[in-house]
Amino acid sequence: MDPNFFIVGAPKSATTNISYYLNQHHQVFMPEELEPYYFARLDIPIDHYRYVFRDKAKYLKLFKGENKKAVGESSPVYLYCPHSALDIKKHFPESKIIISLRNPIEIAQSQYFSSMFVRSQKKEFSQVINESKILLEQKKFRVDNVLEAGFYSKHILRFKEIFPEDQIKIVVFEEYISNIIPTIESILKFLDIDEMIEFTEPAKGAYRVPKNKISKTLLESNTFRRLSRKIIPNVSRQKIGEKYFVRESKKPLMSSEDRKSLKEIFESDVKQLSTILQRKLPWDDF
Repeated sequence: MDPNFFIVGAPKSATTNISYYLNQHHQVFMPEELEPYYFARLDIPIDHYRYVFRDKAKYLKLFKGENKKAVGESSPVYLYCPHSALDIKKHFPESKIIISLRNPIEIAQSQYFSSMFVRSQKKEFSQVINESKILLEQKKFRVDNVLEAGFYSKHILRFKEIFPEDQIKIVVFEEYISNIIPTIESILKFLDIDEMIEFTEPAKGAYRVPKNKISKTLLESNTFRRLSRKIIPNVSRQKIGEKYFVRESKKPLMSSEDRKSLKEIFESDVKQLSTILQRKLPWDDF
């Protein structure tokens, strides 16, 4: 069966957590291969460190043989890749879109930490913010731009222009984390699944860093990451990573200067987003 729903959104906005809960329902199927990125293939270069499904047959094979009422996948990057919404509509016009949002200031910092984790990022956050701002001003899209995902207004409007209102559901991370089960139940209803079940909770997420210099070098290697993604199943890859490659660490605090800079960058867009959604957003910075 072909996919009929997609979870998109900002990085670190609970898209994986939502997938975990949905996949517990007997009428829902989501592939073990998280974030296949197929509908981002037009916006992500071939040499990018992430493995991207570029062959349609291989992508559809992820869902082969499944006959559940709701079949979907989660690739947050679809929210902000310019071609994704239209590409999804072209292939699966009746599909439903679940969009997860989070305070864009926190998203920018998470993007920066991710770049430190998988690449030898040596620049200070303030420098990365300024460079990312210049790229946006030049209208140059880069999937790893730490600011790109957080400009929600243009991304939401892109989906709203392509999909009807009844095929889009928006979830706000800061509200979701304090109302997980009611939100999951509302998503099931959105997917035309009314039957509720008992859910088991996932392990709590944590900020992680490479265990040592060897693991950092390997994680920064595009070749290593692509090969491991190709030959090791997702669940096994996560277990191996947690055991041998990463360790939990305290998340670094953002400087007041960086937070102020990001507030100035995103303030106008957050106001526009509030107008589009016709509601106030629970982000204390704005």
